[in-house]
Amino acid sequence: MEEDLMFRILFIVSYALFAGVRVYFRRKTLGREPEKDYTETGPAGKALSLFILGYLAVVILYILVPEWIGFTHIPLPVMVRWGGLVVALISVFLVFWTHISLGRQYSARQEIQQDHLLITEGVYSRVRHPMYTLFGLFSFSVAIISSNLLLLVFSILVFIPFPWLARHEEKMLIDKFGDEYRKYMEQTGRFLPRIRKMNQ
Repeated sequence: MEEDLMFRILFIVSYALFAGVRVYFRRKTLGREPEKDYTETGPAGKALSLFILGYLAVVILYILVPEWIGFTHIPLPVMVRWGGLVVALISVFLVFWTHISLGRQYSARQEIQQDHLLITEGVYSRVRHPMYTLFGLFSFSVAIISSNLLLLVFSILVFIPFPWLARHEEKMLIDKFGDEYRKYMEQTGRFLPRIRKMNQ
């Protein structure tokens, strides 16, 4: 099998696994009415939507008509591309674990649910916004699998609005939980675990 075709198939499989996890948990939220919607519609939210659309457009081109964007191919070593696959699969598992940790508190939007609980267990015992971290990691790792410069650029652009969105979400949760959430913020990292927490 041609090397690029093999990696394109692995790219598709990785995305199918990731999408399967997301769709499975998102279906559970259909028809649910939140207590209050805080969804960011400012510059950060609009930038994220734009970057995601660009990223998905390149994904579709790479899968269906890769020759159209063949000029953006970069010659990454085979072992680097295999490494991208390993990281992508780990990311899918961690996204699944994150959804399990969130349970019914999960929402694709920034909103407070009815009888909302503050989740501080599982992956949330270390990181406040693991979903953002994992989306960025998965996007970058499958871009490595593709060995495509456009996908690499968009995977970086997608992550840029995350700090603003995370701060917006933290304000939302402070409004809801007050000092309980402020204390939680002191004990956890925003996107990565705090070193001192891991050494305890």
